[in-house]
Amino acid sequence: MSISGNQRRVAILGGSGFTGAELYRLLGKHPHLEVDFVSSESKAGIPVDKYYIGSIHKKKSSSLKFSKIAELKGHYDAVFSCLPTGALPKIINQVSEQTDYIFNVSGDYRISDPAILNQHYPETLKHSFEGRWHYFIPEFSRIDPSVKVINLPGCMAVATLYTLYPLVAHHLIEDRVVTDAKTGSSGGGKSTTEHHAERSHNFRAFKVHGHRHRPEIEHALNYHLDRSVSLQFSVFSLDLPRGIMASSYSLLKEGVEAVDVKKAFYSTYSNTPFIHYFSSGNGSPMIKTVVGTNYAEVGAYVEGRNCVSLATIDNLIKGAAGQAIQAANLYFDYSEDAGLQFEGEGAWP
Repeated sequence: MSISGNQRRVAILGGSGFTGAELYRLLGKHPHLEVDFVSSESKAGIPVDKYYIGSIHKKKSSSLKFSKIAELKGHYDAVFSCLPTGALPKIINQVSEQTDYIFNVSGDYRISDPAILNQHYPETLKHSFEGRWHYFIPEFSRIDPSVKVINLPGCMAVATLYTLYPLVAHHLIEDRVVTDAKTGSSGGGKSTTEHHAERSHNFRAFKVHGHRHRPEIEHALNYHLDRSVSLQFSVFSLDLPRGIMASSYSLLKEGVEAVDVKKAFYSTYSNTPFIHYFSSGNGSPMIKTVVGTNYAEVGAYVEGRNCVSLATIDNLIKGAAGQAIQAANLYFDYSEDAGLQFEGEGAWP
């Protein structure tokens, strides 16, 4: 595939899963980023457009075929990694030499604490990497061009952070927070062993304690705001293919009023192109209105000292592929919404 002069050459690693498919679909609409390589160890040799159901209505199919990661040749402006957790550390030294940036949507390198890594991401510790990495939330983080690996938050982690960031940043709540996150089935990926009969017409607890996004959320708040919270984080399964709703329950500090919460959320999100803030009495976040988009909806509702803050996202777009492209746009100084204005076109599942 030839890349025109004003295009940047990008690759997708782990392209046969749901997130890889979304990256390929969204990047196909991008005015500046052109996909020149898509990896899949199990689908190598299969035409990409023939495999992706989301490409079924394309008028003209690409000649691009899935390749093994070992076949990655030459230099790329960016590599988007959506490999299974534990896979990237094994090849990161090789890949990092072939690209300016790795935008990583898998769990590896999100956390720096060795004890937490050993529990949740042991492969990160097993394989040394001399390059630099950082945890990047498009709405909150600073661009650091010296960093090689830009790690995007987990889908339920970023939805939860949208509910808590304004409250923690403005010192409005006590340290104890309870969050429940409800997620659709695509969050389990294609390899999930959960049967349709278990999920359909059902609502159930998936992981009440011990989900690996809990330490990630705590780490992110400490990393960005130098604040610690004691978080109870539980995850529940929804009978939906896509979407997340995070609900956070906090206690306001003495003297904090509803207007202070409103001001904090408004000031935090007033200039963020992909986050829609519902002020009290003006609606509330829903899953259906964000599915197929890179938008997040947030709201905060106060009664006395009790605060309930909500956020909804599409887990495959704002929680994965879309926020990775948003981050790349910021790093390459493109319009933040480049390639992300198209909503729900051919989204699968």
